[in-house]
Amino acid sequence: MTPAADDEDFRGMLRRMEEAGQLQRVSRAIDPRYISALGSKSPSALLCENVKGYDIACASGIYWSRPRLAAALGWPAKDLGSIFAARVARPIPPEIVREGACQEIVTLGDDVDLTALPIPFMHEKDGGPYISAGVAFASDPELGTNAGCYRLMFRTDREMAIDLFTASDLRRIYTRAYEAGQSLPIAIAIGVHAFEHMAAAYKAPAGTNEMDIAGALRGKPVRLVRCKTVDINVPADAEIVLEGELLPNGWTADEGPFGEFAGMQGDLKHNPIFRVNAITHRRQPIFQILQMPWENDWLNGPATEAACRRALGLAGIQVSGVRATEGGCCGWSVVAAIKKRAGEGRNAIAALLSLPVVKQVIVTDDDINIDDPNEVEWAVTFRCQADKDIVILSGMKGKHVDPSVRPWDLKPGELPTTAKFGIDATIPEGIPAFRYERIVPAFVKDIDEKDYL
Repeated sequence: MTPAADDEDFRGMLRRMEEAGQLQRVSRAIDPRYISALGSKSPSALLCENVKGYDIACASGIYWSRPRLAAALGWPAKDLGSIFAARVARPIPPEIVREGACQEIVTLGDDVDLTALPIPFMHEKDGGPYISAGVAFASDPELGTNAGCYRLMFRTDREMAIDLFTASDLRRIYTRAYEAGQSLPIAIAIGVHAFEHMAAAYKAPAGTNEMDIAGALRGKPVRLVRCKTVDINVPADAEIVLEGELLPNGWTADEGPFGEFAGMQGDLKHNPIFRVNAITHRRQPIFQILQMPWENDWLNGPATEAACRRALGLAGIQVSGVRATEGGCCGWSVVAAIKKRAGEGRNAIAALLSLPVVKQVIVTDDDINIDDPNEVEWAVTFRCQADKDIVILSGMKGKHVDPSVRPWDLKPGELPTTAKFGIDATIPEGIPAFRYERIVPAFVKDIDEKDYL
């Protein structure tokens, strides 16, 4: 891996992960078809340095777990949500530079060939090979600069289908161009630092420049460079950039199925086409493969925890900790510990369930270790009465990716609704805290086990 000038670019991030024992190099030659499978079995992230048929290395599984994401960011694993919340509140605008490593090699027009990239076939029932780690950049007179995460399915040597099926800022920008019968210039950056990737995945308010958020996360401005063929700025140290346009074909090109972030195989969809007019990249570039579902989920996990802290804070509730659980795909299910006052168990549930993605919530007192599922289950078992302490809310905003909302029954353009629930596992009002006093072995402080074991 070529040394980078900036330790906070993609390559510097991989070096830090390797030093932390969270990334392993694979020197043996590997067919790109097998990289996703190997990544799903590996206990660490992978840097495959010898990909058969390509002069491009592949990085995979970088954000597969909370410890890996923590190593990528350089943050303590237990504090991801709280650090995200603190930093995102202080945006830092990007710095525009004249040159960037992402443009060391430039290929234009008819010389563009997407088959030169090791685009993998990722899941057994996918509709084709996919670029899964791309960050799309676009610009709009009203909404300004926008960055977001979108999957792209290979179609031809210069065309890909992009998933704009659900509501997003890019869909809104593209819709305006489509209705005017015009193409929309965009750029796709592959191999950016976790700061930029997480900012792009963050559900920021419309009109927010996600690179301001990325600057906040890294604590200094993101370096951006103007593309060669479109008036769009991209991370200057990205590994690979695809420049081109979303054609005004609308939602007509078949795209999918694809393995979704919820861990289930998705449906065939119809989406717009991205035509690539230029490919720029670093010398000896690294192609990033983002493995579903956990890499996608953990990119959103800290942002979910930060949103929960914000919602609880607005409700006047003192928060001790929040965890977006893996079983809930790091967003749908949340456990929160609070310093409770009378009635705040239910208040906390109401605040958390108001967040669009959160579907189920458990609220505990701050004496419970919410990182220990057994502790949480103990609190639910002995502090909850089902007929009093389970809150159910109907008719809430749902997600198409959740099969339990039966999205196939919806009329075209109709949005799904869902039922949400919360469990108040705090000590019930009227029961003194001493009733929950834990047992302690006699004389436990008087003996040192090292003298005997």
